Amino acid sequence: MHQGTLVPPKRLDEAGQAALAAALADPLVLARYRAKVTTVPGDECLWWTGAVAGRSTREHTSGGGHGRFWFAPGRVVIAHRFAFAVMHGPAALNEARLLGHRCDNPLCQRIAPGHVVVSSAAENRREWAIRRQLPDNPLADPRGPRRRARELRDMARTDPELVAVELARLRQLLGEQLTLW
Repeated sequence: MHQGTLVPPKRLDEAGQAALAAALADPLVLARYRAKVTTVPGDECLWWTGAVAGRSTREHTSGGGHGRFWFAPGRVVIAHRFAFAVMHGPAALNEARLLGHRCDNPLCQRIAPGHVVVSSAAENRREWAIRRQLPDNPLADPRGPRRRARELRDMARTDPELVAVELARLRQLLGEQLTLW
C-alpha cells in the first residue's frame, strides 16, 4: 500500500461489540462522552471538543478531522459513531458501515434524520464531489478538514461563541450559498 492510501476502518469484533454495549449501558461513560459535546450559538450541530483523528504525511495533513472517543480501555471509536450507537444501539452501528455527515462538519455529534445518516463509500464520495464546491461548505475551507476541525474544536473548548464568530468570518471570506426557496 503506498503512502496516503486510506485503510478501511477496522470493524468491531465480538469483544469490541460487547465492550461497546457495556459502555452504552454505563452512565459514567455516557457522562464522559456528553461532557465533550457542546453547542455553538446559531448552529444546529452538536460540536465535539475531545480528541480529533487524523494523520500527517510529508506532503500534507490528511484525515477527516473526526472526533475520537475512548469508550473502554484500548477501545476507540469515531465520536459520531458512538453518538449513533447511543441513539440507535450497538447492533445498528455494526450494520452501518459508513455514516455520512450532511452538514459536512466532522466534529458534529447531532444524530437526527437527514443530518448524520447511514451511507456508503460511493454515496459519500458522490456527495463530497457535489458539495465540496459550495462556497459556505466546510469542505471549501482552505485549512483542510483536520486543521479546520482542530482549530474549531479548540475554540469550542475555550468559548463556543468563538466558533460562531469564526463560522461567520468564513461565510464572509468564502461566500454563502443561498437557498432557492
